Amino acid sequence: MINSKEEKICPLCGQDNECKHSNECWCFNIKVPQELLYRIPIEKRGKACICKSCIDKYNKDIKG
Repeated sequence: MINSKEEKICPLCGQDNECKHSNECWCFNIKVPQELLYRIPIEKRGKACICKSCIDKYNKDIKG
């Protein structure tokens, strides 16, 4: 998925998403909540991975 510098940036927080663009990447082994995917701006959907920090924060916030 990663082809340019912009695609290495989390579309939610703007930090490095640390995607390695391979089956060994952390993002292939984690479930991203659908609600979090809906928060990605339309123009950035399908172009860059959400970072692990945003996923962890969302999961923590939802659990209260």
